[in-house]
Amino acid sequence: MPGEVSIQNQLLNLVRRERTLITVFLVSGKKFVGYVIGFDRYTVHLRCRDFDQIVFKHAITNISVHKAVMQKLPLAEGVEHLESFEGKFPAEEHMSAPETKEES
Repeated sequence: MPGEVSIQNQLLNLVRRERTLITVFLVSGKKFVGYVIGFDRYTVHLRCRDFDQIVFKHAITNISVHKAVMQKLPLAEGVEHLESFEGKFPAEEHMSAPETKEES
């Protein structure tokens, strides 16, 4: 749709403007922790501790940010506010790994 702003671009703009630390996970399993300096249609420019990194967007599996950052994003139409999900997730200490059957 013309004029539509993607959630991806909204998030990248927000973390760039507010200089928020993010974690970027790549398809290869590598991760980068840093600040977004800039981005375009195909790449994200990250400033990490000792180096700058240009990451191709097609190599990114996910970007991790603090929950408070996501709550600052305007949501798409028809989506409830993120606060409605508060308290619906089990506490991590109560979650256990699935049981596996032992071969005999």
